[in-house]
Amino acid sequence: MFNELSVVSTAVSSFNNAALFSPYFFVFALLSLPLFYVVYLYSNDILVRLKWNNDIEHKTSFWGVLFLVCWLLMFGGNYAVIRDGISLLPVAIAFVLFVSVIYVVQQAIKLNYLGFLKNKKARWLTIGILLILTVFSAKPDLYGILLQLSAVLCGVIVGARLHKNVSDVSLSTVVFGAMTALILMQPEYFRFGQLGNLTFVHLLSLLVTGFFAITTLVVKYTNVRSKIHESAYVKLKWLCRILGVLALVLFGLTESVPVFVALLSIVALSEMLTIYHSKSKSDIVSKQSWALLLICFGVLTICPVISCLGILYLSRLPGNLKSRDFVGLL
Repeated sequence: MFNELSVVSTAVSSFNNAALFSPYFFVFALLSLPLFYVVYLYSNDILVRLKWNNDIEHKTSFWGVLFLVCWLLMFGGNYAVIRDGISLLPVAIAFVLFVSVIYVVQQAIKLNYLGFLKNKKARWLTIGILLILTVFSAKPDLYGILLQLSAVLCGVIVGARLHKNVSDVSLSTVVFGAMTALILMQPEYFRFGQLGNLTFVHLLSLLVTGFFAITTLVVKYTNVRSKIHESAYVKLKWLCRILGVLALVLFGLTESVPVFVALLSIVALSEMLTIYHSKSKSDIVSKQSWALLLICFGVLTICPVISCLGILYLSRLPGNLKSRDFVGLL
């Protein structure tokens, strides 16, 4: 009854439950505010030292996805915490990792970041480190190790042979948006929260991150037409708003992934109607939304480096950030 191991195990379990329930990522973000402010204040100097003044969008996307891959490999995920044997979460994570590695390898070749691999020792050392990180990130489940290892190796092989150009903003937006949905699928897997006990801060952060992901793609790919009749446009917009409010309430009650996807789909439809009905649009909104997506995703995953990349990119955009530009889309 008073076995020391049992006492320690119970104490650790209680501590983990408290940590999972509380919005730790939000507290970490508040403590990181001085870092974010310094990055914003000295963004020009940082970009000059990094030599990113040219093609900053491409490099920001590359390093953002690269840090996502590192985060997936090094955050210590454990496939043993999966609640049921038929969960699609490991497969979904492996697929995101596969796509991300393809992009990282392809762009690293184009940016000449892999020149050091011409040295045989450096090449084998890099392969060894990559294999060790991949294996230990999925332990102790053999299924997790094989799945994640195959995703990384296949991604490296395909990325080295793929020569098709991919939109940097679009691919990174899809990857970060998919990871946001995966965090909601099983938040405790990502040390984010505990399903059924997510706080208002958890849910709001997920919604804001998803909103910026959707807005980036919608504004980027929707063309203005100004062909919808005014009365029909007003009715359709109010229909989207009513459905959005209902989906928002349902999401708060259920924390369901399908409801989350449905809510973001309604938001996307509402934004598409707004742009389609307008006579002009500003592409800067899409770029600002992408920068805010990086910032929010870095906060959500407790990866401040990704947030700093978003801040650096946002500081280079012309014009000021205006909330009414985003609210007007709804």
